[in-house]
Amino acid sequence: MDNQDLEALAEKVADLILNSQKVVVFTGAGVSTESGIPDFRSPGGIWERFDPDDFTYQKFVSNPESRRKQWQMLREGLLTGGAVPNPTHYA
Repeated sequence: MDNQDLEALAEKVADLILNSQKVVVFTGAGVSTESGIPDFRSPGGIWERFDPDDFTYQKFVSNPESRRKQWQMLREGLLTGGAVPNPTHYA
């Protein structure tokens, strides 16, 4: 896509947004990592400290140890402790 096509597409998207009552944006984990929330798969991410298999629905309902690990993660604030919105969240 050349620059002219990109500009035309950006104008169409801007027009759609301006004429919409509500807008929903789906993003990836990178938006929140800027706020200090670790992602799951990157080096130092959640899955280096916890086994992802322990966080399936099936294991949660059938295994008390799995539930304990999930509660520990939430209690310690490993996902959101001290996080604040960054400029992307406000965009």
